[in-house]
Amino acid sequence: MGILAILAVTALHGTFAADPQATLYALLAGSVTAGVHLAFGRRTILSVGIGTAVYVVLVNAF
Repeated sequence: MGILAILAVTALHGTFAADPQATLYALLAGSVTAGVHLAFGRRTILSVGIGTAVYVVLVNAF
């Protein structure tokens, strides 16, 4: 779990530095990922896929 936390912080740090508006999108997608992960029986591939899709849609739509 510690390695995943470090990976998440590193990835989000790059997003925060590059585009401040994308910070909200990244946090929202992270929340969706955690929610899907807990709601659907801890299916990692499903939660990461949906979280990634949410982030891509938010960045490209707005």
